[in-house]
Amino acid sequence: MADSKKTEVRFSVDADYLAQLQQRLGLKKSSDLTKVALTLLDWASDEVVHDRAILSADKQGKDVHRLVMPELNNINKSKPNAQH
Repeated sequence: MADSKKTEVRFSVDADYLAQLQQRLGLKKSSDLTKVALTLLDWASDEVVHDRAILSADKQGKDVHRLVMPELNNINKSKPNAQH
């Protein structure tokens, strides 16, 4: 990110859910989990901007599933993200 301006984000989330996710990812702080989540969402939105599908498959490349996230449909594909 080119600009060093920061915004604080606050939201409520189920404590057990958060703890399980942090443990699964080996993260100690919820702020680290938030950074990881935003990084993944940034990557996914950039893929959509470039008209790419986001897929998951088993290790053999079979049993393919496509990520369905309605918010990604809101992305304007005509203007690539200028932050990268």
